[in-house]
Amino acid sequence: MYWRRLSARQKTRDGLRVPRYFFTIHRHGRAENDPDGTYLPDAEAALSYAEHTIRELRKKSGYKDLALMMFVTDESGQTVLSLPFFPGC
Repeated sequence: MYWRRLSARQKTRDGLRVPRYFFTIHRHGRAENDPDGTYLPDAEAALSYAEHTIRELRKKSGYKDLALMMFVTDESGQTVLSLPFFPGC
């Protein structure tokens, strides 16, 4: 599983730029934006990172509402993934 944040020197892989993904949580008409994003090698890693983040947030109070959604967008603003905060995610 490769979902750690990359340092400035690691933002390229094999001479290619590593994409940045933004993880935004939507709840009751509000959005908790991710202004910095996370550099990950691909959408599969972004999915893994999102699932891990949802599991960790569900352990905290305030993130147990089943109406919560996480939207993952790329640097162009295109939605890559959307995940509910369902148990088992």
